[in-house]
Amino acid sequence: MQTIQIGDLTALHAAPSGAARPHPVLFVHGYFVDGSIWNDWLEFFAERGVNAYAVHLRGRAGSKPNANLGRASIDDFADDAVTVARHIGAKTIVGHSMGGLVAQKVAERGGVDAAVLITPAPPRGISVLSPAVALRQIRYLPWILGSRVVHPGREDLRALVMNRVPREEQERLLDRMLPDSGRAGRDMSVVGVPVDASCVRCPLLVVAAEDDRFIPARIVARIARRYNATLVTVERHGHMVVLEPDWQSLADRVERWIRERT
Repeated sequence: MQTIQIGDLTALHAAPSGAARPHPVLFVHGYFVDGSIWNDWLEFFAERGVNAYAVHLRGRAGSKPNANLGRASIDDFADDAVTVARHIGAKTIVGHSMGGLVAQKVAERGGVDAAVLITPAPPRGISVLSPAVALRQIRYLPWILGSRVVHPGREDLRALVMNRVPREEQERLLDRMLPDSGRAGRDMSVVGVPVDASCVRCPLLVVAAEDDRFIPARIVARIARRYNATLVTVERHGHMVVLEPDWQSLADRVERWIRERT
């Protein structure tokens, strides 16, 4: 695993030990984290012959260090993903949570030939707000509405997104959480991010998690229907399915789906 520089962005790269398949894959992280959330997945894909990359979106891990993180929008994050995808020649994108919404925007621009959306944030027209989410989000409204940097609340994250992460792993993951963009938070949960479904012409795999308290499976199912995409619902998993026990089963399924289409 190495960190590479692409202009003023950084990304992680796991290279195969032998001959590489011709199509790199780009992974996009979610809110409050950076590309290192994909470390295990990058190694998993590299072992299968894939040049696997994970972008650090602006404002973290050395990517665009002078950017005003509080004002960074989902479109800004999509710009970052497109820049890295073009540089590495990736035509497949895998996004988790906010990264799943970024992947929708990249697909809307015609920047990829296939996309995987794992427990993705929804586009405008599909609300993610539930009573549980709304109650916990109230305390962050001054930062979200003011496009200021938002700092993660450990107990809120524990309750909403880590309910299927083992307790000892929760602490390690919470220690890795990072501040993020109030503007992007407003984009996702208040204003909505428009995505023209008619412009999303590539095949999509959409993954829902049965026990997701943050973006419930019924919401993810609506996202899949919006794009006429293949929907997979994984049982006994929550929002952080990409890190939860038996994440390898999902990674295997995603890798095989990508391999069949590229």
